[in-house]
Amino acid sequence: MIENIPVEGMASSGDLVRVNALKVCLSAELLTRFLRGLVENRINMNLFIGGEAEGGIQFTCCVAAPDGGRVKAMTDSIAHLKACVEFSAPVELLSVFPHRFNLKVLGLGLMALGRAQIPLHGFCSSLSALTFITDHTDLDQASAALEGCFGLPPDRSRTHG
Repeated sequence: MIENIPVEGMASSGDLVRVNALKVCLSAELLTRFLRGLVENRINMNLFIGGEAEGGIQFTCCVAAPDGGRVKAMTDSIAHLKACVEFSAPVELLSVFPHRFNLKVLGLGLMALGRAQIPLHGFCSSLSALTFITDHTDLDQASAALEGCFGLPPDRSRTHG
């Protein structure tokens, strides 16, 4: 039996494009050019997860699906950047808002998605949210899996979607 932990609600992002630079060939200069290009083209990121590894910087970011073509054109215009990034679409961010974060919340969420065989492309957390990146087409199944282990408030108006 899965433990049921109360949460404040759940929210989904809508259809997104995921941009990955995971080949560890990205320099700080190329990352700066990429981020500057997003600003200059007025493209918002819904999520950015980044870090440094041996050989370069790695990141995953998500932008609205209608902006995906503009981001691809921007990266294609910079040869070294084009070689470092890959695009996947469509994805969805599914966020859960626990009362208090602890590792049990993360573990239950990962187990619920795993049992439901939902593809997980990444996850991140903050003090107020636990966010999972999954396929846009699996949103309903992912939501149902998480609802099974997290107690959503009876007032569904507090749950975003």
